[in-house]
Amino acid sequence: MTRLFLPLFAFYPLGLTLVAFALLLGAKPRPRSQTALLIVISGCIVSFAFLAGPWALTSYYFRYALPVLFVIAVVHIISRSRSKTGIATSWSRLRLAFLLLALILLINLNVLAVAAFRQPGPPLNLAFPLTSGKYYVLQGGNSIVSNPFHALAGNKLAFDIVKLNRIGNRSAGVSPKSLDDYEIFGERLLSPCTGTVQSLYDRAADTAPGHPDGEHPAGNHIVLKCSDAEVLLAHLKHGSIRVKVGEAVSSGLWLADVGNSGNTLEPHLHIGATVGGVEKALAFGPSLSVNSIVIR
Repeated sequence: MTRLFLPLFAFYPLGLTLVAFALLLGAKPRPRSQTALLIVISGCIVSFAFLAGPWALTSYYFRYALPVLFVIAVVHIISRSRSKTGIATSWSRLRLAFLLLALILLINLNVLAVAAFRQPGPPLNLAFPLTSGKYYVLQGGNSIVSNPFHALAGNKLAFDIVKLNRIGNRSAGVSPKSLDDYEIFGERLLSPCTGTVQSLYDRAADTAPGHPDGEHPAGNHIVLKCSDAEVLLAHLKHGSIRVKVGEAVSSGLWLADVGNSGNTLEPHLHIGATVGGVEKALAFGPSLSVNSIVIR
């Protein structure tokens, strides 16, 4: 089942896009008022897919084709719409009510996706902990639509970060079986702050993609004490941790390598922070959410 999850997760934004275009292009010519409603609904679907879809599982650059294709579809449907007025002309009240409810839901989803960039209170400012390349936020932001799995696990302000290749994918394919096919696997992890090593774990094996280790949720990890905050860096490569408990570290120090240990489907860096046991928002300069890019 876990092997099927990544392909399904990868293609769901494309599926949403197909639904939007089918809604626009599959309908018969309609009065302008009905055409306008279909355009708004499909536009909301495309917007949500653009904002919240995990595009790096196929190609990050695909998302920029959406606005262009949407405009082409809108021009086409407007050109063939009839000049009648009145939404109730050919739609039943039930269908109209369903479409209006769908529109309200879609508007709210888009609001949540945009609001994900807004942090709940002053964030903990950290240095970005990876070295060189184009990095992508696979999960992140203060919203369940941009950070679903963390929100369900109770750490809704954490980030999952991967690295992109030249075609905008985080790996050589949608769901490769080799860890080495993932761009971030083995990347150097740098300390995001100056502090001390509060705790660490380095005895978990790196699991194959799609086979999470539920017995060790964080896998190999390091917890740094930076001022009054505790910063967790998780899913590290087995045997790569270079520091010891109690050791003082400076920002930018090489701590370990990114791996695939613990409860994870594929290699990535998980980073989160707490202050006094309460989750703390993070910032690496500009606010980040899903689909955000950091270039080093």
